[in-house]
Amino acid sequence: MKRLLAIIVLSIATSAFAGLTYKFESSTTGIRTLTMTGTVSTDGQKMRMDVVSGDQMIFKDNDVVLSVDGGKTMTVFDPTTKTYFDLQLDQLLGSSTGMLNSLGDMVKIAFTNPQVNVRDQGDGGTIEGYPTRKYVLDASYDINVDAMGQKMTTHATMNSENWMTDQLSADFSSFMQARGMRTGIEAIDKMIEAHATMHGFPMKQVTTVHIAQGDNVMTMTTSSSVNSIQRRAIDAAQFAAPAGYTKVDDPMTKMLKQLKQ
Repeated sequence: MKRLLAIIVLSIATSAFAGLTYKFESSTTGIRTLTMTGTVSTDGQKMRMDVVSGDQMIFKDNDVVLSVDGGKTMTVFDPTTKTYFDLQLDQLLGSSTGMLNSLGDMVKIAFTNPQVNVRDQGDGGTIEGYPTRKYVLDASYDINVDAMGQKMTTHATMNSENWMTDQLSADFSSFMQARGMRTGIEAIDKMIEAHATMHGFPMKQVTTVHIAQGDNVMTMTTSSSVNSIQRRAIDAAQFAAPAGYTKVDDPMTKMLKQLKQ
């Protein structure tokens, strides 16, 4: 009887504090250097990201990003200009290809020879008080571009180290780590599917990408981590869209329009 009562109390407590908040930091060096930081609040399919430092391409400093479908669709609010735009995550993932393909027969791009492998490396130690398991993902693919008869092939390889905890649900992951997305690009979709085999919530990730064209090799490394994790009830008002904002084209659409001019 006491055990049953304890289970009921625990269940009520868990549901009462179903939300989760945490701070994140993502730093990139190599081809591009930037650091993105902010706070994520998530409760079920509702998510909010308050950007402190953005990438200045999609997310600007102090932007507020809202989603009601687990990050598949995002609405980005810019408090400085009082404007907002909608963005599909699969659109964001496939943006480079979409921009090139929008040029029609002038530029053709194809991803070929996708290879993905995930290895479970066991105990990953404790991060922010949570036990983790370490997974390593290795992937590679070729990018074939035909620009008005001028052909070029680039080989891309990626190594990603991931520290996951099963003490937090993967549902709490931010939209930048959303799973189950599809871009229609086999090489990218295979990597997304491989990430789904890593169980739990990502506490830390270190990803290195090499882009090789002949003897020329470019490298980019991104390190991401979370901290200040708190389980708590989140006011529904946090997920409400602010009033008085004007809708504008998203950055991808703006770039496509410029390419067509």
